Amino acid sequence: MNPGLFRGFLLPKINNIKKEKEIIMKKLIIFFVAVILAFILVKQLKKNRSTTKYTIGILQTASHPALDAARSGFTDALKETFGDTIHCIIQNAQGSIITAHTIAQQFHTNPQIDCFFTIATPAAIALSTVEKKRPIVIAAVTDPQALGLIHPTTNVCGVRDMINVKAEINMLAQLVPQAKTIGILYTSGETNSLTMVQEMHKELEKHNLISLDFTVLNETEIPTAVGLACRKTDALLAPTDNTVAATISLISTITHEHKKPLFVSDNMLVKFGALAARGIDYKESGKQAAAMVQKILIGHKKPAELSIENGHTEKIIINSKIARDLHIIIPEKLKGDLLYVNPE
Repeated sequence: MNPGLFRGFLLPKINNIKKEKEIIMKKLIIFFVAVILAFILVKQLKKNRSTTKYTIGILQTASHPALDAARSGFTDALKETFGDTIHCIIQNAQGSIITAHTIAQQFHTNPQIDCFFTIATPAAIALSTVEKKRPIVIAAVTDPQALGLIHPTTNVCGVRDMINVKAEINMLAQLVPQAKTIGILYTSGETNSLTMVQEMHKELEKHNLISLDFTVLNETEIPTAVGLACRKTDALLAPTDNTVAATISLISTITHEHKKPLFVSDNMLVKFGALAARGIDYKESGKQAAAMVQKILIGHKKPAELSIENGHTEKIIINSKIARDLHIIIPEKLKGDLLYVNPE
């Protein structure tokens, strides 16, 4: 072949063919990359459309350490499980029964809410009165059975805060063996308190201890009732009670002035000046309730299938400063179950 002919005529054509092939390959690569990206985008859009956005209506009876802890435990656990696919509408009745029922009615008429969480008995009663279909998960309720919330077709489930009264009275008797008369402080209008006080009377009697009741209607009566109890008894005992929880700092100040030990049924309250508790960890109760919401929304369980769980009451919580101030000697057989906290 003539070399000049190859360089002058054939070589440029071959180079052009190579360039055209390169262009075609680049276009094919761009096309396939675009197809792959489009496939990924469509798949992501489908995934986003299929991700359910749940709405939870939370009705809290009042603000105090125990109920706030239940709400915190609940929302923290929900966020961990559901991430951004859950939205909570939080309403607080601030201790008003009328407000609780107003909020409950508003929740009932909101079709966007998939599930409800009520904190404490007044909130549970208010919402269960108007909402009969959508699931209601409760916490900080001592005796839901007595309230008529539990039956074969119920839409209510949750965590009760009934403590192990026998274990709590055993703890009291061992920490203050010299005590003969125990004052029980509670709100006369709270169903939770009345149920637990009945059990406390029975267990105190078994220990040959005299029990005296000191009841209040509201927070304004607390100073008088606590002062009287301190003068007439050797130690004070309180059930799970919203009024007691809301005024715990005041109660503990008065009992400390009189050098009287205060026993409570809510672990959260010990750090506010009570001597001890063998009660409910409300933050854990909130987490338990959140696990039930997961079973309902994701596992498609009905509340009637889940019923009511008990809160955990295994540990004894002791306020180390109060124990020192009152010269309380901790028996050896209690030490294995103790957790110490310092006052706030």
